Amino acid sequence: MVILIAGASHTGKTLFAQKLLEKYKYPYLSIDHLKMGLIRSGQTNLTVEDDEQLTKYLWSIVVEIIKTAIENKQNLIVEGCYIPADWIGYFKQRYLEEIKYCCLIMSEEYIKNNFSTIKQKANIIEKRL
Repeated sequence: MVILIAGASHTGKTLFAQKLLEKYKYPYLSIDHLKMGLIRSGQTNLTVEDDEQLTKYLWSIVVEIIKTAIENKQNLIVEGCYIPADWIGYFKQRYLEEIKYCCLIMSEEYIKNNFSTIKQKANIIEKRL
């Protein structure tokens, strides 16, 4: 099974993925880590500012990673803000049967009422020891 965790920045995708990894021991792929590896290694001329182009570029790679995991009957957690809204159209039915999708969102009201807490916990996983 492949678990896709999508959502905007600071919605808790990484924390959720980490909790799933700890509970189920599934391998984990952060699309942000992939992005930074490709940028830092010079494998792309895109920068962290090129969001729209990064989504197309990274997603084309991640789709093939997901297909490979499914074909090899391997579990995988994939998380990141670079999962497009139309992700489902990139897979045939046989792959979709093995994918669970979760999109984390926060309502405008929730953000207004909890902004200081959201900001305080924005990088909680990265700060863990």
